[in-house]
Amino acid sequence: MKKLGMAVSLSVLLLLSACSGSGIREDLDGVLNETFDAEEEYRAVQDDLEEREKKEQQLFEEIMALTQEEQEQVAEQAQEALDSADERLEFLQTEKESMESAEESFTEIDKVIEEAKEESVKADLEALKAKMQERFAAHDEFTTAYEKLVARQKELYALLKDEESKLQLLQEKAAEVNEQNEQVQLAVTAFNELTQQVNDLKDETMEKLNESEE
Repeated sequence: MKKLGMAVSLSVLLLLSACSGSGIREDLDGVLNETFDAEEEYRAVQDDLEEREKKEQQLFEEIMALTQEEQEQVAEQAQEALDSADERLEFLQTEKESMESAEESFTEIDKVIEEAKEESVKADLEALKAKMQERFAAHDEFTTAYEKLVARQKELYALLKDEESKLQLLQEKAAEVNEQNEQVQLAVTAFNELTQQVNDLKDETMEKLNESEE
């Protein structure tokens, strides 16, 4: 029943060094860097989320080590875990809004695609656009899964606060938490893989544009 791991580590976009010159390369550079900047708050809350997750993991393990005679301490720590879970939801909302802002910034790539005259360049830009859209969609899926996880964790913490809660009910709720955590980890993996693919694809695209303008 003590399994309650929830460590989340999301990958981030890598910043491009600003390029000089004109044309498609510079326009694309501008769109990508604006998107990167819009994700600043998403990056900023990662450490806070991780800190809360580790704190709750420790609290849960301490709670499970206590006895029925220590119910008052159990209730106090369970409430602390509940408060921490609410803080995580606030950080998650900040992260979500930051990604939405980044998605809005990235729509500017449509102008860059329209300006491109070579079909091969258009194709590369369209591929980058599609991959980035997959990444944003993957983050939406992660957010949904994570919100469900926090909801189940809060239900478990509330049960721990109640000295009348039956062991079987606690075990069932812990199982739900662990099952949902597996869904979160799958969502994290998918998002991280897409982030890596986006980073690779934008590097390849910029390299091709650099070569074509030499």
